[in-house]
Amino acid sequence: MKTVLVLGAGRGQVGLYRAAREMGHRTVAVSIEGNYPGFSLADEADYTDITDAEAVLAAAKRHKADAIVTSCVDIPVPALGYACEQLGLKGISHEAAVVSTNKLLMKRNFEKCGVRTARFVEIMPGDDPDEKCAHLIYPLVVKAVDLAGSKGINIVMPGESLADAVAATMSETHMDYCIIEEYIDGYEFSATAFVLDGEVLFALPTGDVRGGEHDEIPAGHYLPFPMEPALLEDFNRQMYGGIAALELDNCAVNVDLMVMDDKVYILEMTGRLGANCIPELTSIYMGYDINRMIIETALGETDFVSEISEDKRPCRPCFAQMVTSERSGVLESYEIEDDCDADIWIFAEPGEKIRKFSCTNDCIGQLITQGDTLEEAKQKAEEALSKIHLNIR
Repeated sequence: MKTVLVLGAGRGQVGLYRAAREMGHRTVAVSIEGNYPGFSLADEADYTDITDAEAVLAAAKRHKADAIVTSCVDIPVPALGYACEQLGLKGISHEAAVVSTNKLLMKRNFEKCGVRTARFVEIMPGDDPDEKCAHLIYPLVVKAVDLAGSKGINIVMPGESLADAVAATMSETHMDYCIIEEYIDGYEFSATAFVLDGEVLFALPTGDVRGGEHDEIPAGHYLPFPMEPALLEDFNRQMYGGIAALELDNCAVNVDLMVMDDKVYILEMTGRLGANCIPELTSIYMGYDINRMIIETALGETDFVSEISEDKRPCRPCFAQMVTSERSGVLESYEIEDDCDADIWIFAEPGEKIRKFSCTNDCIGQLITQGDTLEEAKQKAEEALSKIHLNIR
């Protein structure tokens, strides 16, 4: 039995706790206090700020951790990298963790290494955004460099106030600067990759389901995501180039991408597993639990590599849809019809306040379906969603 320190106790880390238990390992949930599901799944809780690298290191020493892992959130990744380096444990490096969770540093590395990304500028206090963006083409996107889940992002159309958008973004970020980049007008998709000892084991393009008033918010994913051969070749070139540019290693990789004019652009790339059912879909498609893969990598166990070879992957079509609400209120109750052919998990508890869907944090549940074809899996998801009834007041 090994001791696995899991940074975070939210729904995004539940798969790690379950995988570690199935593997026979002891888990410690490291998180601030709160009503998080990971605490009930862990063998022990350690109430610690997971953004504090020294505090995470101290927790790892207290529990004599054999591995430190996380998934689905950016905020603990730098602390994870720092603690792993200090203790000689396997994981993402501290420098790569910092660079991949800061959009400015990330894009600077992409630019330096020739990885295709949107043109951008840095906005510091006192800068005139109109002057600094004079060479950029509208629409523009103002982004916080330290936030995820569609937070701190404001799109500016021609004739709209760039200064107001910067002010709105700066009111949400914890930094004293932000970035402005050109809006790439195309279609967005995601990808998951895994890097072990300098080798990219796989890079898997994943389709996006969008939601919100303007279909601007990730609301689910699906696999497979078919691509023409030339576009797939460009996808791999940008993916491998981006991973090398950020020096990501011994970690899962979550990527947001855009296709414009038959060219793939990397929007963001982070050294951790993606959220919103990415772990479940990837595991179904690959035929191997990616949470287990993360833990095994952190423990220095690499036998799984042969299990995920291309000839062993079932490549099972699957579809995930987040459950959301069209209005804010209190969830009094919910009902799921008995004949739902889907794996459904409602996160929100009766009596809990819920918000109209405006960012990924507003999701109140998820459903996952499988099929012999992607169309069958998608149809099952649509039917299952119609059979979830929310009573909101």
